[in-house]
Amino acid sequence: MAVEVSSILALAPSKTLTDLQVAYKEEIVGDETNLLISAPTNSGKSLIGEHCLLQVLKAQKIAILVEPLRALAQEKYDELSSKYKGTLKVSISTGDYRLLDEQYTNPPPNGELIIATPERLEAIFRNPKAQPWIDNIGCVVVDEAHLVADKFRGATLEHLITTLKCLESKPRGVLLSATIGNVEKVRNWLEPCQVVSVEKRYPPLHKHVIALSETDNITEKVVEWLRTVLLQDQKAQALIFVYQTKQTEALASELTKAVADICGEAGVLPYHSKLSSQQRNENRELFISGASRVVISTSALAMGINLPCTHVLVRDLTFQGASNPDVSTLLQMMGRAGRGNIEGHAYVLCKPSDDWQPEVLQQSLDDEVLPDFKSVFEVEEDWRNTREDDVATIQVSAYLSRKGDVGATQQEIELFFQQSLGGQYLADNVAGALTWLERHLLAWNEDGNFKLTVLGKKACLSVLPLPLAYGYTNLLRDLMSLDDSDEVLKEWQPLDHIIALNLLHDGIPNLGRFSAKLESIVDAWAEKQSQNRSSEVPLLFKEWLRGKKDYSKAIEVFGSLNISIPKQGKQADEWARKKGYQATYAAAILQERSLGVSVPRIEKQFGVKNLAGVEERWRDDMLWLLAGLSKLLDIRTFYFHLVEECEASKERIKRVKGLLKKQQRQIHKLMEQIKYCSALGPLIRDMQQSNRGKAGVGIQTIRNLEDGGIESIAQLAKLSLDEIVSMGVRRDITEKISGYIRRRRV
Repeated sequence: MAVEVSSILALAPSKTLTDLQVAYKEEIVGDETNLLISAPTNSGKSLIGEHCLLQVLKAQKIAILVEPLRALAQEKYDELSSKYKGTLKVSISTGDYRLLDEQYTNPPPNGELIIATPERLEAIFRNPKAQPWIDNIGCVVVDEAHLVADKFRGATLEHLITTLKCLESKPRGVLLSATIGNVEKVRNWLEPCQVVSVEKRYPPLHKHVIALSETDNITEKVVEWLRTVLLQDQKAQALIFVYQTKQTEALASELTKAVADICGEAGVLPYHSKLSSQQRNENRELFISGASRVVISTSALAMGINLPCTHVLVRDLTFQGASNPDVSTLLQMMGRAGRGNIEGHAYVLCKPSDDWQPEVLQQSLDDEVLPDFKSVFEVEEDWRNTREDDVATIQVSAYLSRKGDVGATQQEIELFFQQSLGGQYLADNVAGALTWLERHLLAWNEDGNFKLTVLGKKACLSVLPLPLAYGYTNLLRDLMSLDDSDEVLKEWQPLDHIIALNLLHDGIPNLGRFSAKLESIVDAWAEKQSQNRSSEVPLLFKEWLRGKKDYSKAIEVFGSLNISIPKQGKQADEWARKKGYQATYAAAILQERSLGVSVPRIEKQFGVKNLAGVEERWRDDMLWLLAGLSKLLDIRTFYFHLVEECEASKERIKRVKGLLKKQQRQIHKLMEQIKYCSALGPLIRDMQQSNRGKAGVGIQTIRNLEDGGIESIAQLAKLSLDEIVSMGVRRDITEKISGYIRRRRV
């Protein structure tokens, strides 16, 4: 590695240090003990983390920066790979379904800097073959470390940090956070640990709540605020946070028209994770240079966005389909205002429909009471609403996955969890977790230690929810037992995967309650499918889920999926039938969207509301689950069942193997369709297939065309090259699209 860094001063852009960085330079002794860096936003925490990473890279060790979200990991990757281009190797690993085949087994000879999400790094740690690579890790910097208490990400992050603590060759752990209220607890947990903490914010940040009335138009209020800010100070630059990615594009377009005279020659720019790295860098440079005075970003990027500005506006306090932001999250967004010696000004729009009362919100923001750093397992309402052993089961299986065939005793497992932040909370639930695993995914080695079965290992390495993995494979095993000719398996359709996932996964959005109308919509859709030669009615729906009251076999599917039913007798049958129709309803909507049908048309056809509000996260979840299912469809997973339970011949085993390979191909095709939910999605897919996956056309190209009013390939074919370029599509990509359309017509 060519980079040589002996002092943090060498990294500071202005060659001056913040108060926090001075404290780090003067107070930290040695470079091996763990660190907690706690300070407000804009205090220089990231530079300290970067310095710690570079120190171990000098020793040719692996350095890892953990970012909580894929979008933030991508942003840091773009920044650091550009900054150290030609001097060190920078990689990104975020758990994206395209990266599931990454191999981390042998350590790189000259060290490496990796940016990863907690989920991805924890997944790597589950693989026993990764141990030589893990032993070469010198430092792990965890950004936004307070998310240990987050009910969605906290368990994984805590497990990851505990794993690092318990490694024989312990890497240095560095935790960064702007919102930790009790640093001593962290110090004790990570002992030996040094703490650098600064409470005072510089430059000062002034926080304001704007109360809206029922009659106020939100966009008009944003325009009014923005015009005031930009006219008051010619050097002012504003960053506006909204909830969803699509809203950044729409609002940027509206504001560019409304304040065209004062927003800069480049207009108001969107800035979000779906932009290519080149487009984000271009928009960033336009903002920094002053060519644009306004950027619209998503709240998801607020934790790590690095766009210096004078003013911040948080437009959304209500997040449809997700948890609404708390005070610490709002402070993260608002803390982006202010740079250098210039004070920051941050505003929040508070609508009557939001959970907050304006005066209460203002007081909470002024007080800036930081939450205690605590384990999610200490927050009773965050995890104990379900069976107490559910979360522990995930953690125990992850631990056993690392142990491979060597396995572990119950005492060894409990000792590991006693060293976590949740400590005894988790250790007390190890026995219950092992009981569940014994019934489904656990075996014993020759020494009597617990170890995972083949299915358990595959589920863990794929980071699939264990009940989902067991239920899905149990359904396929039942189908194999049901029909030794395998005609049922031959009829398995792509949407059967989606229906099964809809039934098994709690994270699937509830698009509508069961009703007679929903039932008729699904039946009509199935009838249309049966008349379409290019598609088939899903097997699960056709053979089991479909039917009127008292004439459905849906409950049989639930039994095979190992889903508990909260009803008895006839009520159980009807409950299962309704759930089956809802699962098929959601699968049909996802299929139509993946084939390019527009959101308004789907909402009208299926009577669903707010599809745009849940679509992005839903698709991301489905891509992750489908990728995991593909890993399960290995003949080894089913071999014992075929031989011992079905007494299958070699010919049948070979036949089943072929059918499971067919299902894998179905899943891969589904993933490509779901990835591009657009009327122009087929354009990308066809170009990739004809160019061996190197079409050069990405999702942002599609968005630019859709923003220009293009809703079909036929419309696109009528445009000239200059007309397509005018919509924001690069000329070289435009020429590829035009050439493809010409060849397609021929």
